Amino acid sequence: MAISTSSASSPAAPLHPTSPSPTFLCFPPAPSAPPPPHGAPPRLPLRAVAAAAADPRAAHAAAVKSGALGASPDARASNAVMCAYLRAGRLADARDVFDRMPARDAASYSALISGHARLGGGGAAAAAAELLGRMRLADGLLPTEGNPRLGTQVHALVAKSGHASSLLVANALLGMYVKCGRFGDALRAFDGMDRRDVSSWNAVLAGLVELGRHEEAFELFGEMRASGNVRADRFTLSALLAAAGEGFGQPQGEAVHALSLKSGLETDLSVGNALIGFYAEHGASVDDVVSVFQRMPVKDVISWTGLLNGYMEFGLVDMALDVFERMPQRNFVTYNAVLTGFCQNKEGVRVTFAKKAGFRGLGLFRQMVEAGLEISDVTVTGVLNACAIAADRKASEQVHAFVIKCGCVSSPWIDAALIDMCIKCGRSGDAHLLFEQWQHDESFHIAWNSLLLASVRDGEYEKALSTFLQMFRSSGVEFIDEFMLTAVLGVCGSLGFAELGKQMHSFTAKSGLLCARGVGNAIISMYGKCGELKDAGSFFEGMTCRDLVSWNAMITAHLLHHQGDEILKIWSEMERLMVRPDSITFLLVISACSHTSSDSTQKCRDLFLTMPSTYGIEPAMEHYAAFVYVLGCWGHFDDAEQLIGGMPLKPGALVWRSLLDSCSKHSNMAVRRRAMKHLLALEPQDPSTYVLTSNLLSESARWHSSENRRLEMREKGMRKIPARSWTFHGNMVHSFFARDRTHPQSRDIYAGLDVLILECIKAGYEPDTTFVLHDVEEYQKRHFLMYHSVKLASMYGLLMAGPGQTVRVVKNIRMCGDCHSFLEHASAATGSCLHFLGGLSYQGHGEVAMGQAFPKPFRSAGPGRWMKGSRQRDNQSEDNSEASQNCQGFLAQQASAAAVVMAHGS
Repeated sequence: MAISTSSASSPAAPLHPTSPSPTFLCFPPAPSAPPPPHGAPPRLPLRAVAAAAADPRAAHAAAVKSGALGASPDARASNAVMCAYLRAGRLADARDVFDRMPARDAASYSALISGHARLGGGGAAAAAAELLGRMRLADGLLPTEGNPRLGTQVHALVAKSGHASSLLVANALLGMYVKCGRFGDALRAFDGMDRRDVSSWNAVLAGLVELGRHEEAFELFGEMRASGNVRADRFTLSALLAAAGEGFGQPQGEAVHALSLKSGLETDLSVGNALIGFYAEHGASVDDVVSVFQRMPVKDVISWTGLLNGYMEFGLVDMALDVFERMPQRNFVTYNAVLTGFCQNKEGVRVTFAKKAGFRGLGLFRQMVEAGLEISDVTVTGVLNACAIAADRKASEQVHAFVIKCGCVSSPWIDAALIDMCIKCGRSGDAHLLFEQWQHDESFHIAWNSLLLASVRDGEYEKALSTFLQMFRSSGVEFIDEFMLTAVLGVCGSLGFAELGKQMHSFTAKSGLLCARGVGNAIISMYGKCGELKDAGSFFEGMTCRDLVSWNAMITAHLLHHQGDEILKIWSEMERLMVRPDSITFLLVISACSHTSSDSTQKCRDLFLTMPSTYGIEPAMEHYAAFVYVLGCWGHFDDAEQLIGGMPLKPGALVWRSLLDSCSKHSNMAVRRRAMKHLLALEPQDPSTYVLTSNLLSESARWHSSENRRLEMREKGMRKIPARSWTFHGNMVHSFFARDRTHPQSRDIYAGLDVLILECIKAGYEPDTTFVLHDVEEYQKRHFLMYHSVKLASMYGLLMAGPGQTVRVVKNIRMCGDCHSFLEHASAATGSCLHFLGGLSYQGHGEVAMGQAFPKPFRSAGPGRWMKGSRQRDNQSEDNSEASQNCQGFLAQQASAAAVVMAHGS
C-alpha cells in the first residue's frame, strides 16, 4: 500500500530533535500530479488503443503518432500494443513490438510467453523457454506472482520440447515456482535437475528462507558445499545471513561472516548490507555494525539506513540522528527506521521523556508528508504508535483524519495501532467503536489486549477483570498470550487479589508460558503487591533465566513492604554477580535506605554518587526526590535542604513533596511550611496540594483558615478522590467508601461492626480522634472514626469468612493509625487473621503496597501503623484521602511506575 509515490530518494533535510507543539500536524494540501517534464514524450492514449482493438495496426499507429513508443521508459504503452496484436492472432507482429521495446517489465514477458503457448505451434516451447531464460538473465526479472498456471504451461512445453536439460531454462523454472509460491514444485524440479549451478541452489535456498525453514536452509547449504563444484556467491551469503538473523542468532551469523571473509565477499555491497542488518539485531554491541560499515568500500542508502537502524536498536538515538543528518541520500525506508526507532526508544519509563520521543516521531512524519515521500503500512503504524506515546488527544485526531483521508487500506496492524492510539490518547469511546467494526482474526487478541489495558490505565480494575472474563468465555484460552497474562497478573497485583493471581500462575505453568521472562516478572510483581513475599522470593529463586527487570521486580516487592535491609542484601548480591543496574534500580535501592533498621544515609549518599561516576547514569528528578526523602526520614533536614539548593535541575513538585512527607515523621513544622509554600507555587491546580495545606492548618488549630482553603478548592472545581477499601469473596471484589451504605448487606455490616467495636473497646481498643482533622465535637469525631472504609471492608470479610480464616483487606491509600489499632484488636477478638494491604492502586491511586497481618507481631507494615515504643502516625484522616495518597512523595509515584514496569517486563 502506498499513499503517494515519488522518487526513491530525497535530498537530505535536517531533522530537528526538538519536540514540536501538539498542533504540529498542519498538513500541506495533497500534491497534484505533476505535468510531464519538458521534452518528455506524451502518454499513450490508452482509451484510443482500446477503441482500436479490433484493428491492432490502428492501435499501433496511434501509439507511434503520440510518441509513446519512442524512448519512453514506461512499458505500459508497448504492452498495450503488443496485447492488441496477440488478441488478433498476429504473433509475429507482437514479437516485433517486443523486440523494439526500450524497456520491458514482467508483464511484457508474461504476455508474449502466453502468446507463444497459445499461437506458436511447434516452436512454441523453444521460444517460451528462450523468453523465460532471457527474462531472468538479460532483464533481471522474475515471473510475477499470482500466475502459476502460466508457469506450469510453460514447464509442460519445455518438457515436451526437450529443453529441460538447459540449465538456464531449468533455473528460470525454479525461480518461477518459488516466486509463485509453489515451493513443492520447485523442490521436485530441483531434485530432477541433472546439473546445478549456484543460481539453482540460491533459488531453493531463498525459498526456504522466505518460508521460515531456516534449519533446512543451512542443511541445504551443507549439501551445496559437499557437492564440491559450486562456490557460494553474494546471493547465497545474503540468504544465509537472513536465515541466521531470523532463526538462529549470533553464532551462525558469525560463521557466515567468517565465510564471507574467506571468500573475499565481505566487501560486496549486498553482503555488507546483509551483515549490517544481522549485527544490528544480533550483535553484541553497536561496534559490530560500525565495523562492517566502515570496511565497506561502496555504500548505498541501504547501508546508511542499516547503520542508523543499528544505533536505534542499541538505544543510541542521538548517534542515529547524527547518521541521519550525514546521509548523502534517503528514502522512505530511512524515515521509517527513524520513526520506528523513536517509538522503540522512549528513553525510560518517565512520562515526559516518552512524550518527547513521541512528538519527535510525529515531527518526522510531518517531514515525510511535506517531502512527498511514499507512506507505507510501516509508516502509518509507526506514526500511530508515536502518537500513542505522545498521548496527545488533538494530535491523535489529526493523524486519524489523515489516515482516513489518504485512503489507507484497513489492515490488522493498522487497525490495532488505531485502537491503541485512541485508548492512550483518552479516546476510549472511539476505540470501542473501532472494535465493534473489527474484521481481522489475526490481530483480534491485540485489540482485546488494548481494551483490557485501557481499563488498567484508567484504574478500572474490576472492569478489566470483567473484560478478561468476557474474552475468556467468548474465545477460550486460544487468545491468551504472554502479553495478556502480563496484563491480568498486573490487575491481580493492583487489586491485591492473591487468589486469582495464584490461579493465573497455575494457568501460566500449564500453558507453558512460564519461560517468558515478561510473564515471570509479572508473577513476582503480583505476589509482591499481594503481600506474598515468600511466594515472590521462591519464584525468583526458581527462575532459570533472570534479567535486570527480574531483579528490579524483587527489589520492588521488598520496597512495597518497607524491607530496606533485605533490599540492600539484594543489591550486594547484584554487585557480586556483576548485574549492571539501570536508573530504575538506583531509584528503588536509594528509596530503600529510608526503611532500614539503622541510619543508612551514608549508604544512600554513596549510591547516589556512584550513579554517574561508575555507571554513567545521571541522576534525574526522581533520584533527587528519593535522596531528599531518605535524608528527611532520618532527620537530616539541613542536608536535605542543602541538596535541594545545589540541584543542577530546578527542584520540581516531586522533590518538595518528598521533603514534606518526610517532615511528618519528625513533626518539623518549620521545614514543612517551607516545603508547602514551594509546593503551592508549583502545583496551584492540584487538589491534593490544597488538602495538604488544609491539614497543616488544622493541625495548628487554625480551623477557619483550613476551611477557607477547602472552600477555595471547591470554588475552582477541584475535588479529592475519596478513600476506598475492598475485600474479596466468591471471586468478587467488594469495595467500600467511608460511611458507605450502598452494599446490599450494609445493614448486617453496620450491625456487626457496632458489636465488634464494643468488643474491641473491652479488649483495650481506644478510638484516637486526633486522626480526625475537622473542627467538630468529640462524639462526631468518634463517629467519623467508627465507619472508615477499612473497618467496613474488614467487617464484611469477617462476616463472610469462617472462623480462623484469613481476611484480606486492601486500601488505595495508607491506613490511619486508628484503623491499624482496630484491626489488631479485631483479629484478637474474632480469632481471624486480618491481612491488610495499604496504598494499592485502585481507580488511579498510588501503588505502594504495605502488608500487615494481625494479630501477628508487628513487622515493617507501612506508614500509618502504630509502632511500639515510638508512636508514629499519619496526620491524615480518611476523608483526606488525596492528601494521604500524595504525602507518599516519591514512593507513591515511583514505586507505582516501577511496579508497572516490572509487570510488563519493559
